[in-house]
Amino acid sequence: MYLLLLLLGGMASGQIFDPEPLDPNPERPIRRAVRFRVIDSKKTAPSRPVAPRNVENSQETGAPRQDGTVPRQYTRVAVLGYHNFSETEPVTNMLMRTSEFRKQMEHIRRSGVKVISMQEFLEWRFGARDLPPKCVLITLDDGWVSVYKEAYPILKEYNYPFTVFLYTDFLSGAGLSMSPAMIREMQKNGATVGSHSVNHYYPSTWEEVAKKSEQAYTTLIDQELGQSRQKLDRMFGNVKTYCYPGGYVTQPMLDRIMSYGYVAAFTVVPGKVTCEENPFKIHRYMIFGNDPSIFKNAMDFRVAEVGKVVSTGSTPGTLPSKTPIPPFPVLPKPGSAVSCEVPEISAELSGVPGINLASVHMKVSGFGRVPAKMDKATRTISWTPPCRIYMPNLSVHLTWSSSDGTSHKAEWSFVVNQEVPAQQ
Repeated sequence: MYLLLLLLGGMASGQIFDPEPLDPNPERPIRRAVRFRVIDSKKTAPSRPVAPRNVENSQETGAPRQDGTVPRQYTRVAVLGYHNFSETEPVTNMLMRTSEFRKQMEHIRRSGVKVISMQEFLEWRFGARDLPPKCVLITLDDGWVSVYKEAYPILKEYNYPFTVFLYTDFLSGAGLSMSPAMIREMQKNGATVGSHSVNHYYPSTWEEVAKKSEQAYTTLIDQELGQSRQKLDRMFGNVKTYCYPGGYVTQPMLDRIMSYGYVAAFTVVPGKVTCEENPFKIHRYMIFGNDPSIFKNAMDFRVAEVGKVVSTGSTPGTLPSKTPIPPFPVLPKPGSAVSCEVPEISAELSGVPGINLASVHMKVSGFGRVPAKMDKATRTISWTPPCRIYMPNLSVHLTWSSSDGTSHKAEWSFVVNQEVPAQQ
């Protein structure tokens, strides 16, 4: 049924970028053979199946019906992506304070936004269900044991369904990984299992294999996408979704992904999901532990015009054409094209009169406020992205105050082109 609906679902465009850390488990434990029996994933009964309607004669609008739902085209879904949790370890992009996670779940409850299961999401995307106008889908990547120990009790308390995207080489229950028993317990209380590959390879590995031969690259795709689903399906039952490690997706992957039995796949590009979303490039907000603005943006469901503060995420990193060029030297230059191995982003502020250097802050699209460094001798602020970028554009936003307390802002954007050779 889903395959037929998928063929009718349409394919929209999407882009990706890579905010993932280095290998989260460099001292990967030796895998051990464990016998598993198949347990079906928890079924979610449809709350409102959608009957076919004559769209041309329909008088329905975006106003909620008595049951709170709206026609599919009026629903927006914010897909949230999390990784690791701790109340004591240093906070990073990938590690969030457990107390902060609780605050975010409480914010969702107070906002009245409905948290939906993966099953409900797929039924809505493929036309079998209507939903309220604002919804949240919660996903957690990799399979960290902290998901079970820290996040799961909170999700269970709030009765929120969620999806764990697991890579099968991090599934032993040893070290920092969850055990199959933990995952099965969570399945009984609202969890859905999706695939996150076998080995969680990063772009450099994929590219090295691609240089060898087309057949070697295809074999790796079969392994990482195909074999991971087969194993997870045997262990946990009915795995239908995939999450690209690091957001890295290529056309050969897209050409083969349906053949493995997936009906949807998720990237790491922020933006609200509509019913016309490309089912294999679904937008997702990666909620960083050290940047609360991402969650705030994810929970803002206002639809903005081009150039307004709120972005729909359809063309991430772009600025209005009338945005003034900064009145000081910046790199990369506004409108220039750089490789996805993005060079240092910098602004030389020596010519800015009365500037308070301590007040200068830099934000970069997709990363939020970044830990840029200020060279006081040259009055240059700079930051280098920690990973390869797959967004089509990046925008940079500088703010500062002058000695008289006046606030200032400068912005510029540039194109990230994967065909441009990386600088040596």
